[in-house]
Amino acid sequence: MKSIDYIFIFFCTLSICVILVSIIYPLIPKDLMMESKEINIKRGKIIGSIIGFSTVIFISYYLIINGYFFK
Repeated sequence: MKSIDYIFIFFCTLSICVILVSIIYPLIPKDLMMESKEINIKRGKIIGSIIGFSTVIFISYYLIINGYFFK
């Protein structure tokens, strides 16, 4: 396997973890969660957006380069 295949597997695993967290998050009671400052929440949203955007771009790039969409 090429090294790009390992990167693709990593990003797919990361995507699955993100989906699991988004499914489990509403099930946790609010009183069990730690309080966060507004700046930390804003910073987390920015970092999450960057990670999500780069994951989508790389997976799209990988699928297009390997000919899954355009043959």
